[in-house]
Amino acid sequence: MKINHIVTKLWVIMTILLLLVIGIVGAAQSSFMEGLYYEQQVKQLTTLGDKVADIARAEQDPVALDQKVAFIADLYNANVMILNEKGIVMQCQGMGVSTKNMPMDMNNPHHGPMGMEDLEKLYQGQAVVHKGNNPFLNTDVLSVGIPFKDANNIERAVMIHAPLDPIADELKRLQRITIYTAVGGVILAALLSLFFSRFLSKPLVKMNKAALAMASGNYQQRVDIQTNDEIGLLANSLNTLASRLQEKISLLEQQEQIRREFVTNVAHEIKTPLTVMQGFTETMIDGLVKTEQERDEYLQNILEEINRLRRLVNDLLDLKRMEEGYFDFDQEPCDLREIIDRVQRKLAQFAIEKGLQMEINIEKKLPSVICNSDRIERVLINLIANAIRHTPAGGKIGLRVTTKANQVHLRISDTGEGITPEDLPMIWERFYKGDKSRARIQGGTGLGLAIVKRIVEGHGGQINVASKLNEGTTFNIVLPVKHCKE
Repeated sequence: MKINHIVTKLWVIMTILLLLVIGIVGAAQSSFMEGLYYEQQVKQLTTLGDKVADIARAEQDPVALDQKVAFIADLYNANVMILNEKGIVMQCQGMGVSTKNMPMDMNNPHHGPMGMEDLEKLYQGQAVVHKGNNPFLNTDVLSVGIPFKDANNIERAVMIHAPLDPIADELKRLQRITIYTAVGGVILAALLSLFFSRFLSKPLVKMNKAALAMASGNYQQRVDIQTNDEIGLLANSLNTLASRLQEKISLLEQQEQIRREFVTNVAHEIKTPLTVMQGFTETMIDGLVKTEQERDEYLQNILEEINRLRRLVNDLLDLKRMEEGYFDFDQEPCDLREIIDRVQRKLAQFAIEKGLQMEINIEKKLPSVICNSDRIERVLINLIANAIRHTPAGGKIGLRVTTKANQVHLRISDTGEGITPEDLPMIWERFYKGDKSRARIQGGTGLGLAIVKRIVEGHGGQINVASKLNEGTTFNIVLPVKHCKE
Protein backbone atom coordinates (compact mmCIF):
# COMPACT_ATOMS: atom_id res chain seq x y z
CA MET A 1 0.00 0.00 0.00
CA LYS A 2 1.55 3.29 -1.13
CA ILE A 3 1.77 5.97 1.53
CA ASN A 4 0.83 8.68 -0.99
CA HIS A 5 -2.36 6.87 -1.99
CA ILE A 6 -5.54 8.52 -0.80
CA VAL A 7 -6.82 5.22 0.67
CA THR A 8 -3.73 4.92 2.85
CA LYS A 9 -3.89 8.54 3.94
CA LEU A 10 -7.55 8.27 4.89
CA TRP A 11 -6.93 4.99 6.69
CA VAL A 12 -4.02 6.42 8.69
CA ILE A 13 -5.93 9.59 9.57
CA MET A 14 -9.10 7.76 10.57
CA THR A 15 -7.16 5.12 12.51
CA ILE A 16 -5.14 7.70 14.44
CA LEU A 17 -8.27 9.73 15.13
CA LEU A 18 -10.23 6.67 16.21
CA LEU A 19 -7.45 5.34 18.45
CA LEU A 20 -7.00 8.78 19.97
CA VAL A 21 -10.72 9.06 20.73
CA ILE A 22 -10.93 5.50 22.06
CA GLY A 23 -7.81 6.02 24.19
CA ILE A 24 -9.08 9.24 25.72
CA VAL A 25 -12.56 7.82 26.27
CA GLY A 26 -11.12 4.58 27.66
CA ALA A 27 -8.83 6.40 30.08
CA ALA A 28 -11.62 8.71 31.19
CA GLN A 29 -14.00 5.80 31.53
CA SER A 30 -11.49 3.74 33.54
CA SER A 31 -10.85 6.65 35.87
CA PHE A 32 -14.57 7.31 36.23
CA MET A 33 -15.44 3.66 36.84
CA GLU A 34 -12.61 3.25 39.31
CA GLY A 35 -13.86 6.27 41.27
CA LEU A 36 -17.42 5.01 41.02
CA TYR A 37 -16.49 1.51 42.23
CA TYR A 38 -14.45 3.04 45.05
CA GLU A 39 -17.36 5.24 46.18
CA GLN A 40 -19.80 2.33 46.00
CA GLN A 41 -17.42 0.08 47.92
CA VAL A 42 -16.92 2.75 50.59
CA LYS A 43 -20.66 3.19 50.96
CA GLN A 44 -21.15 -0.57 51.07
CA LEU A 45 -18.42 -1.09 53.71
CA THR A 46 -19.69 1.87 55.73
CA THR A 47 -23.19 0.43 55.70
CA LEU A 48 -21.75 -2.96 56.60
CA GLY A 49 -19.77 -1.40 59.47
CA ASP A 50 -22.96 0.20 60.81
CA LYS A 51 -24.71 -3.18 60.65
CA VAL A 52 -21.84 -4.88 62.50
CA ALA A 53 -21.99 -2.14 65.12
CA ASP A 54 -25.72 -2.70 65.54
CA ILE A 55 -25.12 -6.46 65.88
CA ALA A 56 -22.35 -5.87 68.45
CA ARG A 57 -24.60 -3.62 70.51
CA ALA A 58 -27.45 -6.12 70.42
CA GLU A 59 -25.52 -9.41 70.86
CA GLN A 60 -24.20 -10.04 74.36
CA ASP A 61 -22.98 -13.57 73.72
CA PRO A 62 -19.35 -13.42 72.44
CA VAL A 63 -19.61 -16.81 70.71
CA ALA A 64 -22.78 -15.87 68.90
CA LEU A 65 -21.20 -12.55 67.99
CA ASP A 66 -18.16 -14.33 66.52
CA GLN A 67 -20.44 -16.51 64.44
CA LYS A 68 -22.40 -13.58 63.13
CA VAL A 69 -19.23 -11.60 62.35
CA ALA A 70 -17.76 -14.67 60.60
CA PHE A 71 -20.93 -15.04 58.51
CA ILE A 72 -20.79 -11.41 57.45
CA ALA A 73 -17.05 -11.60 56.65
CA ASP A 74 -17.56 -14.69 54.48
CA LEU A 75 -20.57 -13.15 52.77
CA TYR A 76 -18.68 -10.01 51.78
CA ASN A 77 -15.28 -11.67 51.40
CA ALA A 78 -13.79 -9.23 53.90
CA ASN A 79 -11.94 -9.17 57.22
CA VAL A 80 -14.09 -7.74 60.03
CA MET A 81 -12.68 -6.68 63.42
CA ILE A 82 -14.29 -5.21 66.51
CA LEU A 83 -12.01 -3.26 68.84
CA ASN A 84 -12.60 -2.29 72.46
CA GLU A 85 -11.82 1.07 73.98
CA LYS A 86 -8.19 0.02 74.60
CA GLY A 87 -7.54 -1.02 71.01
CA ILE A 88 -7.68 -4.73 71.77
CA VAL A 89 -9.19 -6.91 69.02
CA MET A 90 -12.35 -8.42 70.49
CA GLN A 91 -13.57 -10.19 67.33
CA CYS A 92 -11.70 -10.86 64.07
CA GLN A 93 -13.14 -12.96 61.25
CA GLY A 94 -12.62 -13.37 57.52
CA MET A 95 -9.96 -13.99 54.89
CA GLY A 96 -8.46 -16.79 56.98
CA VAL A 97 -6.85 -14.34 59.40
CA SER A 98 -7.59 -13.70 63.08
CA THR A 99 -5.83 -11.39 65.54
CA LYS A 100 -8.35 -11.79 68.33
CA ASN A 101 -7.20 -10.48 71.70
CA MET A 102 -4.21 -8.75 70.10
CA PRO A 103 -3.66 -5.01 70.57
CA MET A 104 -3.78 -2.75 67.51
CA ASP A 105 -0.40 -1.02 67.64
CA MET A 106 2.75 -0.71 65.56
CA ASN A 107 3.64 -4.32 66.36
CA ASN A 108 0.33 -5.49 64.88
CA PRO A 109 0.05 -4.26 61.24
CA HIS A 110 -3.40 -5.74 60.91
CA HIS A 111 -4.88 -2.25 60.78
CA GLY A 112 -2.87 -1.40 57.64
CA PRO A 113 -3.07 0.67 55.53
CA MET A 114 -4.37 2.75 58.43
CA GLY A 115 -1.78 4.38 60.64
CA MET A 116 -1.80 5.08 64.35
CA GLU A 117 -3.06 8.60 63.61
CA ASP A 118 -6.10 7.08 61.91
CA LEU A 119 -6.71 4.86 64.93
CA GLU A 120 -6.57 7.91 67.17
CA LYS A 121 -9.14 9.65 64.95
CA LEU A 122 -11.27 6.55 65.06
CA TYR A 123 -11.34 6.65 68.87
CA GLN A 124 -12.09 10.34 68.74
CA GLY A 125 -15.37 9.47 67.01
CA GLN A 126 -14.34 10.04 63.39
CA ALA A 127 -14.98 7.50 60.63
CA VAL A 128 -11.82 6.65 58.67
CA VAL A 129 -11.44 5.37 55.07
CA HIS A 130 -8.17 4.27 53.45
CA LYS A 131 -7.04 2.41 50.35
CA GLY A 132 -3.69 0.66 50.11
CA ASN A 133 -1.68 -2.47 50.89
CA ASN A 134 -2.29 -4.48 54.04
CA PRO A 135 0.94 -6.40 54.77
CA PHE A 136 -0.82 -8.63 57.25
CA LEU A 137 -3.40 -9.74 54.66
CA ASN A 138 -0.79 -9.56 51.88
CA THR A 139 -3.11 -7.75 49.44
CA ASP A 140 -4.40 -4.30 48.48
CA VAL A 141 -7.45 -3.49 50.52
CA LEU A 142 -10.05 -0.84 51.10
CA SER A 143 -10.28 -0.20 54.84
CA VAL A 144 -13.16 1.46 56.68
CA GLY A 145 -13.20 2.27 60.40
CA ILE A 146 -16.54 3.03 62.11
CA PRO A 147 -16.64 4.20 65.76
CA PHE A 148 -19.67 3.22 67.88
CA LYS A 149 -20.76 2.67 71.50
CA ASP A 150 -22.00 -0.62 72.81
CA ALA A 151 -25.08 -1.21 74.94
CA ASN A 152 -23.17 -0.01 77.99
CA ASN A 153 -22.13 3.20 76.24
CA ILE A 154 -18.51 2.06 76.01
CA GLU A 155 -16.38 3.19 73.06
CA ARG A 156 -15.95 0.52 70.44
CA ALA A 157 -14.80 0.47 66.79
CA VAL A 158 -15.47 -1.67 63.74
CA MET A 159 -12.67 -2.05 61.22
CA ILE A 160 -13.36 -3.78 57.87
CA HIS A 161 -10.73 -4.65 55.25
CA ALA A 162 -12.08 -5.60 51.80
CA PRO A 163 -9.67 -6.72 49.06
CA LEU A 164 -9.52 -4.60 45.90
CA ASP A 165 -9.13 -7.58 43.58
CA PRO A 166 -12.78 -7.48 42.39
CA ILE A 167 -12.41 -3.81 41.51
CA ALA A 168 -9.15 -4.57 39.70
CA ASP A 169 -10.84 -7.41 37.81
CA GLU A 170 -13.64 -5.09 36.73
CA LEU A 171 -11.14 -2.50 35.57
CA LYS A 172 -9.18 -5.13 33.63
CA ARG A 173 -12.38 -6.30 31.99
CA LEU A 174 -13.13 -2.71 31.04
CA GLN A 175 -9.60 -2.34 29.61
CA ARG A 176 -10.07 -5.50 27.56
CA ILE A 177 -13.32 -4.10 26.19
CA THR A 178 -11.46 -0.91 25.31
CA ILE A 179 -8.75 -2.88 23.50
CA TYR A 180 -11.31 -4.92 21.59
CA THR A 181 -13.12 -1.73 20.69
CA ALA A 182 -9.86 -0.21 19.43
CA VAL A 183 -9.17 -3.26 17.25
CA GLY A 184 -12.71 -3.14 15.91
CA GLY A 185 -12.29 0.58 15.33
CA VAL A 186 -9.13 0.01 13.30
CA ILE A 187 -10.96 -2.52 11.13
CA LEU A 188 -13.92 -0.16 10.81
CA ALA A 189 -11.58 2.71 9.94
CA ALA A 190 -10.01 0.60 7.18
CA LEU A 191 -13.42 -0.25 5.72
CA LEU A 192 -14.70 3.32 5.98
CA SER A 193 -11.50 4.75 4.51
CA LEU A 194 -11.75 2.30 1.61
CA PHE A 195 -15.37 3.28 0.99
CA PHE A 196 -14.89 7.03 1.34
CA SER A 197 -11.63 7.04 -0.59
CA ARG A 198 -13.34 5.38 -3.53
CA PHE A 199 -16.27 7.74 -3.18
CA LEU A 200 -13.96 10.78 -3.08
CA SER A 201 -11.30 9.60 -5.49
CA LYS A 202 -13.70 8.64 -8.28
CA PRO A 203 -14.43 12.26 -9.32
CA LEU A 204 -10.78 13.15 -8.74
CA VAL A 205 -9.74 10.39 -11.13
CA LYS A 206 -12.20 11.75 -13.69
CA MET A 207 -10.78 15.25 -13.29
CA ASN A 208 -7.24 13.90 -13.61
CA LYS A 209 -8.17 12.20 -16.90
CA ALA A 210 -9.77 15.40 -18.14
CA ALA A 211 -6.67 17.42 -17.17
CA LEU A 212 -4.38 14.92 -18.92
CA ALA A 213 -6.64 15.08 -21.98
CA MET A 214 -6.33 18.88 -22.00
CA ALA A 215 -2.57 18.58 -21.62
CA SER A 216 -2.52 16.39 -24.73
CA GLY A 217 -4.62 18.91 -26.67
CA ASN A 218 -8.10 17.42 -26.25
CA TYR A 219 -10.31 20.19 -24.88
CA GLN A 220 -13.62 18.45 -25.59
CA GLN A 221 -13.58 16.06 -22.63
CA ARG A 222 -15.77 17.09 -19.71
CA VAL A 223 -16.15 15.92 -16.11
CA ASP A 224 -19.69 14.77 -15.30
CA ILE A 225 -20.05 15.42 -11.55
CA GLN A 226 -23.44 16.49 -10.22
CA THR A 227 -22.60 17.71 -6.72
CA ASN A 228 -22.60 21.13 -5.06
CA ASP A 229 -19.63 20.57 -2.78
CA GLU A 230 -16.01 21.65 -3.29
CA ILE A 231 -15.33 18.72 -5.64
CA GLY A 232 -18.33 19.69 -7.74
CA LEU A 233 -17.12 23.30 -7.88
CA LEU A 234 -13.66 22.11 -8.91
CA ALA A 235 -15.19 19.94 -11.65
CA ASN A 236 -17.26 22.88 -12.92
CA SER A 237 -14.16 25.09 -12.90
CA LEU A 238 -12.26 22.45 -14.86
CA ASN A 239 -15.10 22.17 -17.39
CA THR A 240 -15.22 25.94 -17.70
CA LEU A 241 -11.46 26.04 -18.20
CA ALA A 242 -11.71 23.37 -20.90
CA SER A 243 -14.49 25.27 -22.67
CA ARG A 244 -12.61 28.55 -22.60
CA LEU A 245 -9.39 26.93 -23.71
CA GLN A 246 -11.28 25.25 -26.54
CA GLU A 247 -12.71 28.61 -27.58
CA LYS A 248 -9.34 30.32 -27.33
CA ILE A 249 -7.57 27.58 -29.28
CA SER A 250 -10.29 27.60 -31.91
CA LEU A 251 -10.04 31.39 -32.18
CA LEU A 252 -6.24 31.24 -32.41
CA GLU A 253 -6.48 28.60 -35.09
CA GLN A 254 -8.94 30.75 -37.03
CA GLN A 255 -6.72 33.80 -36.65
CA GLU A 256 -3.70 31.81 -37.76
CA GLN A 257 -5.66 30.60 -40.78
CA ILE A 258 -6.64 34.21 -41.50
CA ARG A 259 -2.99 35.29 -41.29
CA ARG A 260 -1.92 32.56 -43.66
CA GLU A 261 -4.67 33.51 -46.07
CA PHE A 262 -3.68 37.16 -45.72
CA VAL A 263 -0.14 36.41 -46.77
CA THR A 264 -1.51 34.58 -49.80
CA ASN A 265 -3.97 37.38 -50.61
CA VAL A 266 -1.46 40.19 -50.17
CA ALA A 267 1.07 38.29 -52.26
CA HIS A 268 -1.58 37.91 -54.96
CA GLU A 269 -2.60 41.57 -54.69
CA ILE A 270 1.01 42.65 -55.04
CA LYS A 271 1.90 40.09 -57.70
CA THR A 272 -0.93 41.08 -60.04
CA PRO A 273 0.01 44.77 -60.48
CA LEU A 274 3.71 43.90 -60.57
CA THR A 275 3.05 41.43 -63.37
CA VAL A 276 1.02 44.02 -65.29
CA MET A 277 3.69 46.69 -64.83
CA GLN A 278 6.42 44.26 -65.84
CA GLY A 279 4.54 43.32 -69.00
CA PHE A 280 3.93 46.91 -70.08
CA THR A 281 7.47 47.96 -69.22
CA GLU A 282 9.09 45.08 -71.13
CA THR A 283 6.89 45.84 -74.13
CA MET A 284 8.05 49.45 -74.12
CA ILE A 285 11.72 48.48 -73.65
CA ASP A 286 11.52 46.00 -76.53
CA GLY A 287 10.31 48.82 -78.78
CA LEU A 288 6.99 47.19 -79.53
CA VAL A 289 5.09 50.42 -78.81
CA LYS A 290 4.64 52.11 -82.18
CA THR A 291 2.66 55.23 -81.35
CA GLU A 292 2.54 57.88 -78.68
CA GLN A 293 -1.05 56.94 -77.93
CA GLU A 294 -0.05 53.33 -77.17
CA ARG A 295 2.83 54.59 -75.04
CA ASP A 296 0.50 56.86 -73.05
CA GLU A 297 -1.97 53.98 -72.54
CA TYR A 298 0.81 51.73 -71.26
CA LEU A 299 2.07 54.38 -68.90
CA GLN A 300 -1.47 55.07 -67.70
CA ASN A 301 -1.96 51.37 -66.94
CA ILE A 302 1.35 51.27 -65.07
CA LEU A 303 0.28 54.35 -63.06
CA GLU A 304 -3.07 52.72 -62.15
CA GLU A 305 -1.30 49.62 -60.88
CA ILE A 306 1.09 51.77 -58.85
CA ASN A 307 -1.86 53.60 -57.32
CA ARG A 308 -3.48 50.26 -56.56
CA LEU A 309 -0.36 49.14 -54.69
CA ARG A 310 -0.22 52.46 -52.87
CA ARG A 311 -3.85 52.10 -51.74
CA LEU A 312 -3.13 48.61 -50.46
CA VAL A 313 -0.12 49.81 -48.49
CA ASN A 314 -2.03 52.83 -47.17
CA ASP A 315 -4.90 50.59 -46.05
CA LEU A 316 -2.50 48.37 -44.17
CA LEU A 317 -0.80 51.32 -42.51
CA ASP A 318 -4.11 52.98 -41.59
CA LEU A 319 -5.47 49.78 -40.14
CA LYS A 320 -2.30 49.20 -38.14
CA ARG A 321 -2.40 52.71 -36.64
CA MET A 322 -6.11 52.44 -35.77
CA GLU A 323 -5.60 49.02 -34.17
CA GLU A 324 -2.87 50.59 -32.04
CA GLY A 325 -5.29 53.32 -30.91
CA TYR A 326 -4.10 56.18 -33.11
CA PHE A 327 -7.12 58.01 -34.56
CA ASP A 328 -5.21 61.02 -35.83
CA PHE A 329 -7.82 62.32 -38.28
CA ASP A 330 -9.37 65.78 -38.01
CA GLN A 331 -13.01 66.00 -36.99
CA GLU A 332 -15.42 68.83 -37.52
CA PRO A 333 -19.20 69.35 -37.83
CA CYS A 334 -20.27 67.65 -41.04
CA ASP A 335 -23.51 67.43 -43.01
CA LEU A 336 -24.19 63.75 -43.63
CA ARG A 337 -26.42 64.66 -46.60
CA GLU A 338 -23.44 66.03 -48.50
CA ILE A 339 -21.35 62.96 -47.67
CA ILE A 340 -24.15 60.62 -48.78
CA ASP A 341 -24.66 62.62 -52.00
CA ARG A 342 -20.97 62.20 -52.90
CA VAL A 343 -21.16 58.48 -52.18
CA GLN A 344 -24.31 58.16 -54.33
CA ARG A 345 -22.70 59.95 -57.29
CA LYS A 346 -19.65 57.67 -57.11
CA LEU A 347 -21.56 54.38 -56.85
CA ALA A 348 -24.79 55.06 -58.75
CA GLN A 349 -23.35 54.01 -62.10
CA PHE A 350 -21.91 50.85 -60.56
CA ALA A 351 -25.37 49.92 -59.21
CA ILE A 352 -27.06 50.67 -62.53
CA GLU A 353 -24.59 48.48 -64.43
CA LYS A 354 -25.50 45.54 -62.16
CA GLY A 355 -29.22 46.19 -62.52
CA LEU A 356 -29.75 47.17 -58.87
CA GLN A 357 -32.15 49.64 -57.31
CA MET A 358 -30.67 52.02 -54.75
CA GLU A 359 -33.03 53.62 -52.23
CA ILE A 360 -31.84 56.41 -49.92
CA ASN A 361 -34.06 57.78 -47.12
CA ILE A 362 -32.75 60.61 -44.95
CA GLU A 363 -34.63 62.20 -42.07
CA LYS A 364 -35.52 65.79 -42.87
CA LYS A 365 -34.20 67.37 -39.66
CA LEU A 366 -30.82 65.67 -39.63
CA PRO A 367 -28.34 67.31 -37.22
CA SER A 368 -24.69 67.82 -37.96
CA VAL A 369 -22.27 65.18 -36.83
CA ILE A 370 -18.76 65.87 -35.56
CA CYS A 371 -16.63 63.60 -37.73
CA ASN A 372 -14.04 63.35 -40.46
CA SER A 373 -16.02 63.52 -43.67
CA ASP A 374 -13.45 61.61 -45.76
CA ARG A 375 -13.39 58.74 -43.26
CA ILE A 376 -17.19 58.50 -43.00
CA GLU A 377 -17.41 58.65 -46.79
CA ARG A 378 -14.93 55.79 -46.96
CA VAL A 379 -17.10 53.77 -44.51
CA LEU A 380 -20.24 54.28 -46.62
CA ILE A 381 -18.45 53.58 -49.92
CA ASN A 382 -17.00 50.37 -48.52
CA LEU A 383 -20.31 49.08 -47.14
CA ILE A 384 -22.44 50.09 -50.16
CA ALA A 385 -19.83 48.83 -52.65
CA ASN A 386 -19.77 45.51 -50.82
CA ALA A 387 -23.56 45.39 -50.95
CA ILE A 388 -23.52 46.06 -54.71
CA ARG A 389 -20.88 43.36 -55.32
CA HIS A 390 -22.78 40.72 -53.35
CA THR A 391 -26.32 41.48 -54.57
CA PRO A 392 -27.53 39.85 -57.77
CA ALA A 393 -29.27 41.74 -60.56
CA GLY A 394 -32.77 42.89 -59.68
CA GLY A 395 -31.93 43.35 -56.01
CA LYS A 396 -32.16 46.42 -53.82
CA ILE A 397 -29.61 48.47 -51.89
CA GLY A 398 -30.96 50.67 -49.11
CA LEU A 399 -29.52 53.48 -46.99
CA ARG A 400 -31.70 54.88 -44.22
CA VAL A 401 -30.58 57.69 -41.86
CA THR A 402 -32.51 58.62 -38.69
CA THR A 403 -31.84 60.34 -35.37
CA LYS A 404 -32.63 59.16 -31.88
CA ALA A 405 -31.46 60.31 -28.43
CA ASN A 406 -28.62 62.53 -29.68
CA GLN A 407 -27.45 59.81 -32.03
CA VAL A 408 -27.51 59.32 -35.77
CA HIS A 409 -28.44 55.85 -37.00
CA LEU A 410 -27.32 54.74 -40.45
CA ARG A 411 -28.79 51.50 -41.82
CA ILE A 412 -27.22 49.99 -44.95
CA SER A 413 -29.14 46.96 -46.22
CA ASP A 414 -29.20 44.74 -49.28
CA THR A 415 -31.11 41.77 -50.65
CA GLY A 416 -27.96 39.91 -51.58
CA GLU A 417 -26.48 36.52 -50.87
CA GLY A 418 -25.99 37.13 -47.14
CA ILE A 419 -23.29 35.85 -44.81
CA THR A 420 -23.13 32.36 -43.31
CA PRO A 421 -23.56 32.12 -39.51
CA GLU A 422 -20.06 30.67 -39.06
CA ASP A 423 -18.51 33.56 -41.03
CA LEU A 424 -20.55 36.32 -39.35
CA PRO A 425 -18.46 36.64 -36.12
CA MET A 426 -15.24 36.81 -38.14
CA ILE A 427 -16.06 39.47 -40.73
CA TRP A 428 -14.49 42.22 -38.60
CA GLU A 429 -11.14 40.45 -38.54
CA ARG A 430 -8.64 41.88 -40.95
CA PHE A 431 -7.84 39.80 -44.02
CA TYR A 432 -10.91 37.63 -43.47
CA LYS A 433 -12.97 36.76 -46.54
CA GLY A 434 -15.92 34.41 -46.30
CA ASP A 435 -16.10 33.14 -49.88
CA LYS A 436 -12.42 33.00 -50.82
CA SER A 437 -12.81 32.32 -54.53
CA ARG A 438 -15.51 34.96 -55.08
CA ALA A 439 -13.63 37.56 -52.97
CA ARG A 440 -10.52 37.03 -55.07
CA ILE A 441 -12.47 37.46 -58.30
CA GLN A 442 -14.04 40.64 -56.94
CA GLY A 443 -10.66 41.96 -55.87
CA GLY A 444 -11.20 42.12 -52.10
CA THR A 445 -8.31 41.89 -49.65
CA GLY A 446 -10.30 41.43 -46.45
CA LEU A 447 -9.26 44.83 -45.06
CA GLY A 448 -12.41 46.84 -45.79
CA LEU A 449 -14.68 45.83 -42.90
CA ALA A 450 -11.82 45.84 -40.41
CA ILE A 451 -11.06 49.44 -41.41
CA VAL A 452 -14.77 50.36 -41.31
CA LYS A 453 -15.11 49.08 -37.75
CA ARG A 454 -12.01 50.95 -36.56
CA ILE A 455 -13.15 54.22 -38.20
CA VAL A 456 -16.62 54.03 -36.63
CA GLU A 457 -15.17 53.23 -33.19
CA GLY A 458 -12.66 56.05 -33.67
CA HIS A 459 -15.61 58.42 -33.95
CA GLY A 460 -17.07 57.13 -30.69
CA GLY A 461 -19.72 55.13 -32.53
CA GLN A 462 -20.80 51.53 -32.86
CA ILE A 463 -21.42 49.16 -35.74
CA ASN A 464 -23.13 45.79 -35.89
CA VAL A 465 -24.38 43.44 -38.55
CA ALA A 466 -27.31 41.08 -39.06
CA SER A 467 -27.54 38.69 -41.98
CA LYS A 468 -29.52 35.74 -43.32
CA LEU A 469 -28.10 33.52 -45.99
CA ASN A 470 -29.67 34.13 -49.42
CA GLU A 471 -31.88 36.89 -47.97
CA GLY A 472 -29.53 39.79 -47.40
CA THR A 473 -27.35 41.71 -44.95
CA THR A 474 -27.91 44.81 -42.82
CA PHE A 475 -25.20 46.99 -41.24
CA ASN A 476 -26.27 49.39 -38.48
CA ILE A 477 -24.03 52.33 -37.58
CA VAL A 478 -24.60 54.61 -34.59
CA LEU A 479 -22.71 57.93 -34.42
CA PRO A 480 -22.95 60.49 -31.58
CA VAL A 481 -24.24 63.92 -32.52
CA LYS A 482 -22.38 66.03 -29.94
CA HIS A 483 -19.53 63.79 -28.81
CA CYS A 484 -16.68 62.16 -30.63
CA LYS A 485 -13.17 61.00 -29.83
CA GLU A 486 -10.44 63.50 -30.53
